[in-house]
Amino acid sequence: MLWIPVKAPRFALCAALLLGNAAAHAALPPANPGADSVCAYTSGLSSWNYSSARVTYPCGLSKSTYPATTLTGGYANTKEDMTWLANHLTSHGYIVITITPNNIFGAPPGWSTAHKGGISKLQAETKRSSSPIFKKVATNKLGITGFSMGGGGALLAAADLKTQIAVALPLAPYLGFSSPNYSSISAKTLIQAGASDSVSYPSVVASYYQSLPASISRALTTFRGASHLDWINSGSATQHARFKTLVTAWMKVYLDGDSTYQTHLDGAEHSRHLAEDWFTRFEYVK
Repeated sequence: MLWIPVKAPRFALCAALLLGNAAAHAALPPANPGADSVCAYTSGLSSWNYSSARVTYPCGLSKSTYPATTLTGGYANTKEDMTWLANHLTSHGYIVITITPNNIFGAPPGWSTAHKGGISKLQAETKRSSSPIFKKVATNKLGITGFSMGGGGALLAAADLKTQIAVALPLAPYLGFSSPNYSSISAKTLIQAGASDSVSYPSVVASYYQSLPASISRALTTFRGASHLDWINSGSATQHARFKTLVTAWMKVYLDGDSTYQTHLDGAEHSRHLAEDWFTRFEYVK
């Protein structure tokens, strides 16, 4: 874990803007909407592995390919409960397949099945000539993201998918009686927790983090005041902004290879978040 209390130079944003569109795009605050308009579709996405899905993608599709991630809610949630994060990530340049599992009242392995089905669907959609994202998915830059049982499912799926995915982002994960083969996880993993969460207890979530392989990049962010339901559409706007900051920065650094967002993990912006008392616990290993 590395905390660097360095004040950002006042000229940094102006300098980035002068460097051109790519640098300007990279300089966007990760909690704010990104530069891309969001388009979506639901047709052609059926699968035995989940009940329904929605793909969001940057409308212009001006780049050759885009990183992509799955996204699920948790117990009793549908894909519609996670639009706050799906649309946000897509505005920052990600293709997102948001999924409702086959049984929203089931157990974490059902969400794992949904995540794995989502990865397979992304791989299929980039090959399907009539798909809106035909030839646009960077299949070497895939991630899995899920909340609650969807976060537990993300850990289970990460162990099964191994090197097929580059990042895993379990949000307030709940595993119940399930346990991943942690030694098989190779994805760079960000785990988020809520200090006021009475479902996914912070101490239990921390044990998931501590079980991750020592060889991978990983982080645990426990947000002060965050409760379990803050990770769905109706959650706190303040907490949403904090969650989005870390999720977006993690994906930018570890899916895009964009080091300008590193400051939100261990640089000047991270020091500002510490000063503003965002966390009760923050651990990060590069």
